[in-house]
Amino acid sequence: MSDLSFILREMTHLRYWAPLIREARSRGLKSTLYMARSDKYNCPYIGKNKQELESFCEENEIQIFKAKQAANSTGLLFASENRWGIDILKTAKDATKIVCTYQTDFVESYNVFYKDVADYVLMPSEFCAKFYRCTEGNNLYLGIPKYDVELDAEEIYEKHSIPKGGKKALIVWPKTRDFGRVDVGKIMKILHNKGYTMLIKTRGKDPLAPETVKQIHKAKDFYFEDESWFPHTTQELLTISDIVINFGSTAVEECVMHEVPLVNFDVKPKTRHGNTKEWRVTHDYLYDYEYCMQLKKDFKDRELEVALDYLTGAPNLHEEFKKARQKHLFDHTNSSKKILDFLLNL
Repeated sequence: MSDLSFILREMTHLRYWAPLIREARSRGLKSTLYMARSDKYNCPYIGKNKQELESFCEENEIQIFKAKQAANSTGLLFASENRWGIDILKTAKDATKIVCTYQTDFVESYNVFYKDVADYVLMPSEFCAKFYRCTEGNNLYLGIPKYDVELDAEEIYEKHSIPKGGKKALIVWPKTRDFGRVDVGKIMKILHNKGYTMLIKTRGKDPLAPETVKQIHKAKDFYFEDESWFPHTTQELLTISDIVINFGSTAVEECVMHEVPLVNFDVKPKTRHGNTKEWRVTHDYLYDYEYCMQLKKDFKDRELEVALDYLTGAPNLHEEFKKARQKHLFDHTNSSKKILDFLLNL
């Protein structure tokens, strides 16, 4: 088997594994993927997902085996934090088992699924671990590999056929659950009046109706689901955006890491899926900086107009982003190197 192995059931996690795989390859190390079907929109065995993954594996000389064979893994074995991945991780008796957290999903899974299974847990920061009471496992505070990616604006414009001129607003589309809690049409009208081209991003599991997509294109705006997994579409769009419109999504983390100011609409309910959440909005501390303006769901037109003008004209936001990263996340772009430096020298 290889030096590094990764469990992959959802393409969502490729953005976390790919930088580690590339860093390992630069050191002459081989990687293996242990794969299984999820039969969801992000399943690695379907359509364009399969094509993208096969191309990446060929480019990086990656071996592929079925997930159940992970039981024979040795060396370093990485898994995401979902329950299925942890169950596979448990079978690998001879591997060093590492779990990589995903956004803030660890809040509800860390103490339930994997703190006693993983040899190491990759956490975004010690602050996050303490804030969400996830400190009992063997945490590593070396950053998250997802952000070890080089993004070129010119290539992104060409890839997605987006014109380079003018202002761009990335709208992280609200979940279906939250859509009726705020007037998105009103937001879009104001953005149009302010001269923005809109880049509308939703998840593959929350696609917009064909007629809505047709209207978006008619207005000469752009619609995206998950066009690519590495680099991921959201990170690509952030690279060319002047502003982000957010609805409580943990995409705020990506905004901070990529230094794109945002307007956030507070629409998340405290009770979701029948459960009352201890933290209604995770990463809420990231909104408390000058790069973000928070608006209520019953906002006035002028409030959004003022927010857009302020955020796109404010000086020294770089320092605000840096302060947020240093306090709550991490402020470096070589997490993969740091992680492998540590794990390969155990």
